[in-house]
Amino acid sequence: MRVRTLAYVGIETRDLDGWADFSTSVLGLPAERVDGGERLLLRMDERVYRFDVREGDEERLLWTGWELANAAELDQAEAELDAAGVGVRRATPEECLDRRVADLIVFEDPAGNRNELFYGQQADFRPLVLTRPLSGYLTADLGMGHVVVGVKHYAETLRFYVETMGFRVSDTFDGFIAFLHCNRRHHSIALVSSDEPGLRHIMLEVASIDDVGATIDVCLRRGIATRTLGRHTNDRAVSFYLATPSGWEIEYGWSGQAVDDDVWTTRQLVGPTSLWGHQHLDSLQILTD
Repeated sequence: MRVRTLAYVGIETRDLDGWADFSTSVLGLPAERVDGGERLLLRMDERVYRFDVREGDEERLLWTGWELANAAELDQAEAELDAAGVGVRRATPEECLDRRVADLIVFEDPAGNRNELFYGQQADFRPLVLTRPLSGYLTADLGMGHVVVGVKHYAETLRFYVETMGFRVSDTFDGFIAFLHCNRRHHSIALVSSDEPGLRHIMLEVASIDDVGATIDVCLRRGIATRTLGRHTNDRAVSFYLATPSGWEIEYGWSGQAVDDDVWTTRQLVGPTSLWGHQHLDSLQILTD
């Protein structure tokens, strides 16, 4: 199969109001309340949503939505998953309407994370007005960003994403982190071997370093910056980290390295994961105006 992009994520939270404010005031993303006010759809671009945030009893990642090109590719992916012995289910029309897609299949990876493969997400190409001054997010054929997930059964899960779902390994780090790409973005998912599974962070990439700087200012004023500005060793993104209302982090970055599969070779990384920066701010007192 050929996964094109990370297109959307489903998030469960106990603090939907906090997410509504966080989306508009920090990320600059319009947030639409739907389903009787128990769900938020956050827009980054022409897609009708990238974050699907739902009220619930936990703070967790519900699913990741991976985009395919068309119905034929979805049928092929379903057949490949079935042949590999993966329990795969075709979504009901009601589920497709809920996700705003033409069609959808659902399955779990060996670590128990829910994945959704789909085609035909709804899009509105009228100009999107972000809720605070930003030059915009880099999405399109790169997808919405990347997710980093802690997993048990690391080796089995890594094999699944590579051999069954067709991801390519960009880098590995010290035998317990794998960075996987499905397009030019250096990685759309990273797997971290852990006895405490779950979402670690989601990375969003903006078009300007000034967007990063302005967002740092917002986060410092609100006391939600968690790590300083830094540059990673592998994808070369300049970024900082901030806390979401759910407790996990968003990496907010610029100028990530592109991957060209014709010339790219997989690397094993050693040393620190950052060239500079990304220091934790938990012991730093932030003074507000």
